[in-house]
Amino acid sequence: MASDFHSLRKPFRTAFLVNASLIAGLFLYALIVELIKSQLKPFMGFLPEFHLQPLRYVFYAAAIAAVLVVRGVARSLTRPFSGEDMAGFGGRLSRGAIVTAALAELPAVFGLALFFLTGSSRDFYSLLLVSLILEFIYFPRFKVWQDLVKETFPQEKL
Repeated sequence: MASDFHSLRKPFRTAFLVNASLIAGLFLYALIVELIKSQLKPFMGFLPEFHLQPLRYVFYAAAIAAVLVVRGVARSLTRPFSGEDMAGFGGRLSRGAIVTAALAELPAVFGLALFFLTGSSRDFYSLLLVSLILEFIYFPRFKVWQDLVKETFPQEKL
């Protein structure tokens, strides 16, 4: 059991570090927004004279689509392929966690773009919250990975 789960630790560690780095990047976005707000007071965005309400709807719709894509990707990447061994499954779990984390960051990126266009930090922070929630929901957990391996390979003596 220990040796099989030991082989799972390296892909897990990689996924863990990448996910933690992406979450740190979200806080860096918030720092950028606050620096721009304080240095360019009042920051009205780069397109303040245009009516951008329809654009806000587009960005929020894209964020909702990103949430749905994250859910679908996370589910599909934990399904085993026929003939796949434990090492391949562990690598796929790692890649899936990284892809899921990158996709979960999209709402914050949309919010940052919306902030640059409109100057609305409220929109940015709303979408940042969505990204943070997704990141923490889908953050890799070793116990979950162990359970998935046990469930996927029940015939193997772990």
